Amino acid sequence: MENIKILIDTDLGDDVDDAAAVMLALGCPALTVLGITTVYKDTCRRGEMVKDLLAQWGREDIPVHIGRGSALLETEDKEPEKPIQYGLLETGDSAADKPVWHGLPEKEKCGETAVDFILDTVRKNPDVVILGMGCMTNLALAFLKDAESMRQVRIVAMGGAFFNTAPEWNIICDPEAASVVVEQSENLVMMGLDVTKFLKADQERLCRWRNRKSRTMDYYLKGVDIFREKTGFPVTLHDVLLVAYLIDPEVVGLKQGHFSVELAGRLTRGTMVDRSNYYEIDPQIEKNFRFAQTVDVKRFWDVMEQYF
Repeated sequence: MENIKILIDTDLGDDVDDAAAVMLALGCPALTVLGITTVYKDTCRRGEMVKDLLAQWGREDIPVHIGRGSALLETEDKEPEKPIQYGLLETGDSAADKPVWHGLPEKEKCGETAVDFILDTVRKNPDVVILGMGCMTNLALAFLKDAESMRQVRIVAMGGAFFNTAPEWNIICDPEAASVVVEQSENLVMMGLDVTKFLKADQERLCRWRNRKSRTMDYYLKGVDIFREKTGFPVTLHDVLLVAYLIDPEVVGLKQGHFSVELAGRLTRGTMVDRSNYYEIDPQIEKNFRFAQTVDVKRFWDVMEQYF
């Protein structure tokens, strides 16, 4: 497997899958992480969490840049329910129980540099793969600022649902941004909730991870415990599929399609709309857009066992 340069754009802090995705990327020697950018809501705090995670692996050399916290278009509609941050910042009541930050910027010095960093990275490394693990605000701003540099960049993103009309979280948080990326990118792969929802880590697997007695794994599992206690949700590794796909492309079955993001509609805003000719059995698709229609769960866990 040849070395692949990646740039991660993440909303790490709401769920436990982003942190696991970063860990998997760090664990695979064939992947080189050129940088990590944060997106959605409190991006400064997310940056702190990313830096602390990287410090656990001794990877303070990886640059972290703060991105846009608000959507491209703030509407009067009720925004998505605020997610619960799983709490790498909230590990106890006393200061002694909290993680120690490593060279973090002060809050007032925490500026938005993600878009410029993305564009600079793309210009210097046209072969880089951008992994979109949150809403697409930063990526859309990069397209709006320099579409020529972004158009051919390989982007692999988690978002959408392609076999259901329900809006998915990463899209509904900023539908306009997703629309910009989907319409303008000429090299986009998306992993929708249709396939990522199958990647649940059961209790037996979590116990095996805990039995490793690894400092870095214990750090991750501490966040998992807080997430489960606060939400009651299962540990589902949505964003990790992006990294697993780069390591083993056979993990998913891709299909070419022509989709747009619905920007209106009381029930449909943020949904992925199939624009291909439904009257044709095998319609011709000119756009280079692919989405995951199947996932090989066994191959996914094989990748995790090897590198996570």
